[in-house]
Amino acid sequence: MLTGLTLRLLGARGDLWHDEIWSITLLRPLTSVDQIFWRINHDNNHFLNSIYQYVVGPDAAPLVQRGLSITLGACTVIVAAAISRGRWAMVASGFLFAVSYPMVHYGSEARGYAGLVLFTLVAVALLERWFDKRGLYGAAFAVAILLGFLSHLTMTETVAVLAAWTMWLSWRRSRSLIVVNREVIQAFLPAFLAVLPLATAILVGARLFSFNVGGFSSFSLERFAAGYGGMIRYLFGLPDWIGDWTCVAIVCVLVLAYAGVSRDRRASLYAIGIVGLPALMAVAHLPNVEFPRYFIVSGALLLLWAGDMIGRGFDAGGTRRLCAAGMLMLVAGGNAALLVRFYEHGRGSYSDMVGEMTKSGAATYATNADFRTGMVVDYFAMRMGRQASLVTQDKICAGRAEWLILEGDPQKQPERVDFDCALAYERAAASTFWGLSGLGWTLYSRRD
Repeated sequence: MLTGLTLRLLGARGDLWHDEIWSITLLRPLTSVDQIFWRINHDNNHFLNSIYQYVVGPDAAPLVQRGLSITLGACTVIVAAAISRGRWAMVASGFLFAVSYPMVHYGSEARGYAGLVLFTLVAVALLERWFDKRGLYGAAFAVAILLGFLSHLTMTETVAVLAAWTMWLSWRRSRSLIVVNREVIQAFLPAFLAVLPLATAILVGARLFSFNVGGFSSFSLERFAAGYGGMIRYLFGLPDWIGDWTCVAIVCVLVLAYAGVSRDRRASLYAIGIVGLPALMAVAHLPNVEFPRYFIVSGALLLLWAGDMIGRGFDAGGTRRLCAAGMLMLVAGGNAALLVRFYEHGRGSYSDMVGEMTKSGAATYATNADFRTGMVVDYFAMRMGRQASLVTQDKICAGRAEWLILEGDPQKQPERVDFDCALAYERAAASTFWGLSGLGWTLYSRRD
């Protein structure tokens, strides 16, 4: 836990990036906390994170603004160990969740993914307890589901996986559809009732103010492989030369093989969550699947399965123990390499560019991404007490902005940008990022 906390504190350094700033910007018009649930109506509104940001305020230091995610991310390490079976499985699972780059990244970013992972693991543990003992575990399970939805609406994936798992376990035990339906209702009715007020608030708000989504990209198998394969590669620190489809295929084969021979009831959970859920996403042609974060529920279950397998290797002793130790060392080494790159570049450096533009007073700038760049510049200019005015793309020639910011890979941007209206800009600075979040910026100053 201390290792995981340290890695997340290191990952929380540096400027906030666009999506974090977007969440804060959505809060500015609000006059009370309750409006978070019905007034914003945007998929970038992660409720627990928004409440936290509302309390700490937009002027807090980045480390403070990311404090909730850091805390939840560190708690995830403890929960991953606590719900593992066996001493070595506890050690392996805790270690994997502590050092795995996606868990460090999202555990140090002011968004809702850290809570999503934490409450997914808690929900798994409480549902297992409900299977065995019923009683108050059903109410506790409902609270975990609610907190998961408050963290991120992707908790829908967790609910789908756990509902399918409940159906399978009930069917395997009873072979009766009546029993299956009854147990699913018993397990999930309290959770449904717990989430119902939240769903009602979202629906009412959507009816009054509409519901907005940050963006859609069409589905393709290549994008699906890049998203899920990328998540797998990042989780275990695998080299880039292992292809996306190779990563997906290896994981699916290993998990299905384990599910086919194991009598452990979690084997079916792993098959459903690691193989079944991504397959369903592919069949449904869901948008935005090129982003690894949309596979984070499957990724969390994959890490839990890997910790279980490595723990069994340690328990077996002999050669298997050596192999298990080797696996942990390889994962540690691979993730160390990823984390070094993440710590070096972070999510991008934007405040320095805004400071450069405004150091002599109010400045004007143009960009190729009016919405994103404008939001980020406004945020940092406001923090500095300075002013930077956006000249929109359709008015670049007339506005003759003093500065130009191009979004995209700085290595692919030219040294000089010329417009047909005798307007020219020369490269002045660049900001790169590495990993799962960030924007590349290249700053140009006007040269008439």
